[in-house]
Amino acid sequence: MFDPLDLYTPNEVKIESSQFNLGKSELLQERQHGMEANEDEKQSDEEDNIIDNLDLPSVKYAPPEVILCVLILLRPDRQVNFNQETDKNKSVLGICKSHGLEPYLLERLLNWYTEEWPNKRLNSVEKICNKIPMLRFMISKQLLLGYYTAVLKKYNNYDGPNIRTVQQLLKETSSRISENCGRTAQPSIVRYFELKHLDNAISLYEPSLTADNLGWKTWGSSLILSQSLVDYLHTTDVKSRMNRHTKEIKVLELGSGTGLVGLSWASKWKELYGTDNIEIFVTDLPEIVTNLKKNVSLNNLQGFVQAEILDWTNPLDFIDKFGHENDFDVILIADPIYSPQHPEWVVNMISKFLAPSGVCHLEIPLRAKYAKEREILKSLLRDNNFKVVKEAHSEGMDDWGIVDYLYRQIIRN
Repeated sequence: MFDPLDLYTPNEVKIESSQFNLGKSELLQERQHGMEANEDEKQSDEEDNIIDNLDLPSVKYAPPEVILCVLILLRPDRQVNFNQETDKNKSVLGICKSHGLEPYLLERLLNWYTEEWPNKRLNSVEKICNKIPMLRFMISKQLLLGYYTAVLKKYNNYDGPNIRTVQQLLKETSSRISENCGRTAQPSIVRYFELKHLDNAISLYEPSLTADNLGWKTWGSSLILSQSLVDYLHTTDVKSRMNRHTKEIKVLELGSGTGLVGLSWASKWKELYGTDNIEIFVTDLPEIVTNLKKNVSLNNLQGFVQAEILDWTNPLDFIDKFGHENDFDVILIADPIYSPQHPEWVVNMISKFLAPSGVCHLEIPLRAKYAKEREILKSLLRDNNFKVVKEAHSEGMDDWGIVDYLYRQIIRN
């Protein structure tokens, strides 16, 4: 479905780090050559010229604080719904704040481009703050990696003045490299998910992804299901409908991961009805729940939403602690199938926890690798007297591209 090494593709020109160690005269000669080749297309207003990798500060000559400022400006923008949020109309102050950039570093970089290495394309803070971040989209990853590699080569064994600046520089360089090597190589991040009909974005902390803890990542099916549930709550008086059967509404998310689905439901419910007469559990395995609790707090839902351990192979600990067997009015499940055992476990959990009049909302990606497991899941639901009352296909984005999804609304027969 995805290749974590998608950065590296065959038959491409290898960029040597030495390209970024050219002297000033060599760089000027190379730029002059490019300008002469395109003289007929030269724009009259040089302020609007697009910059490229040759406009980055020379690793050989620029002081570390200048390179550090550039590395900070090249940080990824805020992650929103699996995309990087870009706003070309941000103020300089807004850009500095969003990138965590200290004003003195920006002043030092401006002095570099106006006094030490004059560049009309970058001779104001507005040009610097608007143009340098856009290099992430305007030049190839290989060129940026070549620049970062050159920085590492120069400063990796550095033992001179400004050691703290160099240490921060190396940290930023390592982060920029990992960010260009796919999601599995990225450091910890905070994602934001903006849903239609939900006032506030959901903030989710994701630790660095490892093969052993895929529950630390937010998956595309969670976003698709979250939007469907928010739309459902927005257009349906769910509270009145459910209160015909129970005084308190109970909601359970199985395999919550980072918690997007359960927290989206909880946030919309809180907007509509407050936090009384409802009990919400977001659950997962012990190694996942610590981060899940952090995301509950990050969205100010603590005390209203409980993040707890629920092992599908041994749910007795959860039942002994909280009860609720065959007691949940709503069960939420997103992307639960990634092993041959999961269809049986999922159906067992629905059987054990869904109330007689309850409804289960299930979203699964249509991965070719698990076609057999999806058919088994369908058969097991039927064999255990469950009925699919609604089914819908959709398409959405994930870190690895566009994915097809299947939604099922399930009740007891």
